[in-house]
Amino acid sequence: MGETMKIKVPEMAAQQRFVFEVATKAGIEQLERNLKAPVIEDLELDERDYDNSHLLSEDRWQPPHPDIVHAYIDQLKRNSEYTTDAAVVKWLGLKGNNAERRLRSYKSGENTLPYGVWRKILVATGRVPQEIVPVIAFMKGK
Repeated sequence: MGETMKIKVPEMAAQQRFVFEVATKAGIEQLERNLKAPVIEDLELDERDYDNSHLLSEDRWQPPHPDIVHAYIDQLKRNSEYTTDAAVVKWLGLKGNNAERRLRSYKSGENTLPYGVWRKILVATGRVPQEIVPVIAFMKGK
């Protein structure tokens, strides 16, 4: 009879740690690429006419003026692969049948966009740095 082949599979904790390490290294590479992004100066409004509290962290943030929302999203659409409201909605992760309408309501000022959605736009357009949350520990249950 032939020999039985045994495959040693690392424990789940070791596999999870490996996945975490790979994802962290990929994140570092992306942060390095972010530093080399081009500068594009085609915003269709003068930001000096508006308060800049929409650029602050969540504890001090104030929702942006609709003109700012509209201008930033339009600039993103002109200078990225997200050239339509539908593409922007998908990229932002907005869900539901009315997601495009919701985006338009943010641009018109009818509704205030959530901080997390706004922050993603700010990071992607190079207006604020990506927030890196420190890992306190790899915490596990029994």
